[in-house]
Amino acid sequence: MSEKQSILVVDDKEFSRYSLVKVLESRGYEVLGVESGSEAIRIFSEKTFDLVLTNLMMNGTGGLEVAGHIKALSPNTMIIIMTEYASIKTAISALRLGVYDYVLKPFDEGELIIRIGRAFEMKRCIEEQEHFQEVLTIAKTTVSLADQINTPLNVLLSNIEMLQHFGESDLPKRKKALHIMENQIFKIEGVLERLTKFSAIETRKTSPGYEMLGLTRKRSNV
Repeated sequence: MSEKQSILVVDDKEFSRYSLVKVLESRGYEVLGVESGSEAIRIFSEKTFDLVLTNLMMNGTGGLEVAGHIKALSPNTMIIIMTEYASIKTAISALRLGVYDYVLKPFDEGELIIRIGRAFEMKRCIEEQEHFQEVLTIAKTTVSLADQINTPLNVLLSNIEMLQHFGESDLPKRKKALHIMENQIFKIEGVLERLTKFSAIETRKTSPGYEMLGLTRKRSNV
């Protein structure tokens, strides 16, 4: 059974907040209501939510400031701002912060539920796209590591074949071939050592704009 989608309601008007929480809970959402922007930021630093529904104008920390903090902590959290005081300036500011939607009070309950449903659908699409990019990145990295192993292996096989054709008088050539083989073995050993000592996987950008997995060695405590 899938987990309930979670919503944080931020509104300093008690009746409005209480009513909204009850409506959303009746729709099957996990809902928490808080009375201030500062409390929302504090709670969000301890527990993330799938969606935040925040009033724009509140005493103290306003909705735009709440949105900025939340997007910094959890970029995929969807945010809907509610307001009785619409303006193009605040709407543009909200969009620049990554706010998903901007609704006017008083709003129709059914319309708000539809907008929340669309927000969750957008969140799902974003997360699916990110998962696809992660899989693609892993695939690219796997190909890169395979090339790093295959190249020295091919050199080893070539030198083994050469050794099979050398006679008793070809000792210098034998030594040279063995030296090359030893170097290639060390290269393979280096790749395998990196694979066994990775403690974290980090995605990083590589020129020209491709993503590869940067692998971090375990830090020594010594």
